[in-house]
Amino acid sequence: MQLTPLPVGFGAEIAGVDLRQADAATADLLRSSLLEYGLLVIRGQSFTPAEQVAATRLFGAPEVFPTVRGQLPEWPEIFRVASRPEDGHVEVGRYWHSDGSFRADPTPISFWYSEVRSDEGGDTLFTDLQQAYATLQPDIQQEFATLKTAHRNGVVHPLVLRHPKTGVPALYLNLGLTAGVLGYSPEHSRALMDAVDRHYSRDGATYRHHWLPGDVVVADNLHVAHQATPITPATRRILNRTTVRADGVIWYDAERKAA
Repeated sequence: MQLTPLPVGFGAEIAGVDLRQADAATADLLRSSLLEYGLLVIRGQSFTPAEQVAATRLFGAPEVFPTVRGQLPEWPEIFRVASRPEDGHVEVGRYWHSDGSFRADPTPISFWYSEVRSDEGGDTLFTDLQQAYATLQPDIQQEFATLKTAHRNGVVHPLVLRHPKTGVPALYLNLGLTAGVLGYSPEHSRALMDAVDRHYSRDGATYRHHWLPGDVVVADNLHVAHQATPITPATRRILNRTTVRADGVIWYDAERKAA
């Protein structure tokens, strides 16, 4: 397995691995790499739905989703995102977010597999939430560290969320599902969210992934956020996404490996 860091300061491309045949040592390396880099890009994979679910289990127990139009009834672990409604969910996630942030225990890991790629459009943007916090002015860091945000469903999270494994703080905000900042007026909340949106998108801070057939991208949702870009139904694209439950995640255990 070869690892090459991406040039944006987070994320890494992994080569020389077939996730269908990953042994325990390879799984440990993948998990430790995800914990360090926040994002893994693994090209040239080939999955059936069963094989994708099995590969997801290298990182933990998958979440399940209700079956609706465009989904795979026999595979509730797979959430299909597509350019056409008959193929999956459309027009989703076109704002900075981390999957499952609406849960009281946020979804820690997302895993995408490119089943059908488009020739044009549909790229996904990623940004480093830990660097987003680290690059704030100290007085703004101090202010943000005291704030909490409320999702539209009432779930509350700190604006500065510490990673449950590493303890590194991250600027954690879902710009589409957050109702506001606790204690702030709607206008003040909107101004803060707009400022965070711009900060996530600052020059040099984002990685843009153009999907190729067989691409796998794995994201630590507590380290990076992502944003979908527009795609037209005139071109067909399908991404199969699986996610790991907070109570089932497998983080790399450096202490155990050192013992």
